[in-house]
Amino acid sequence: MLRDDKKFLEVPWEKGGVVPVLLRPLGWLYGLGMEGRNFLYNHGLMKIHKLSVPVIAIGNLTVGGTGKTPLTIEVVKGMLKRNPALRIGVLSRGYKGRQARNWVVSDGAHIRMGVRQSGDEPLLMARSLPGVKVFVGADRVAVGRKAVARYPLDVLILDDAFQHRRLFRDLNILVVDGRKGFEEGRVLPAGSLREFASNARRASCLVVTRGSKQEVVQKMKRYCVSGTPVFQAGLTVSAIREGISGENIPPQSLSGKSVWGVCGIAHPESFLETLKTLGVKIEGFTAFPDHYFYTSRELAKISEKAKAAGEDV
Repeated sequence: MLRDDKKFLEVPWEKGGVVPVLLRPLGWLYGLGMEGRNFLYNHGLMKIHKLSVPVIAIGNLTVGGTGKTPLTIEVVKGMLKRNPALRIGVLSRGYKGRQARNWVVSDGAHIRMGVRQSGDEPLLMARSLPGVKVFVGADRVAVGRKAVARYPLDVLILDDAFQHRRLFRDLNILVVDGRKGFEEGRVLPAGSLREFASNARRASCLVVTRGSKQEVVQKMKRYCVSGTPVFQAGLTVSAIREGISGENIPPQSLSGKSVWGVCGIAHPESFLETLKTLGVKIEGFTAFPDHYFYTSRELAKISEKAKAAGEDV
């Protein structure tokens, strides 16, 4: 499962060649299936359920990381900065979690689930947003109803929900990787799109992350309703957390040091780029699959490699 060479930067639909071309008919079939589903929702043939509180959805059109969860955290923090009395709930699907009948990750005062139950992203949000209620569940209509019935909420935010049409949203925030845009319009499995790029018209606004190539942004805007606001977002490292003690250290303390990088995210190259901004010397890099649960044996093996290579961190 370990990948220590440059191949971890490769994504199947970015390589070109015969296989992606052969997959394009499947991509069209998948895209047409999504179009049919959207048609049913748009014309009231499939029911859209409305909650008693405003709902904000944050999502994307592509698979893999664009920064949805970090943006969700920042949106909540920004709302609370403007109005500290605002009662906010966050609802996530809980990818790779085993919720069973539990659906409350955090009641705002206590975290009630471990990572194996909630999934990594809901737990991250619960830890990052003290005082905010975090819920999880595959049936977000049912969980949303239970959340507003049990807790006095002023607003509910849906994480990774652009394609979740069953729950009505008052604001639809579409997050896009500014380096790649909509990947030449190809849908899974031939490309990275979850549905045709034309569905960006459902977006209330675009948030462009990881760069802002003007030609890419302009191309994306053509798929949106005229006048759709576009915002830029970037990642800044504010602190490095020491794994054992939990102590935060300033990022500049790593400058010039030899580092072995490890990650388990959709786009490992983005973490590699973040490390480079710290001025470190990257001598080794291990990329696991997205949302991967590291084992102590794997981490020990990486630690041995790093020590043998003379890494500082």
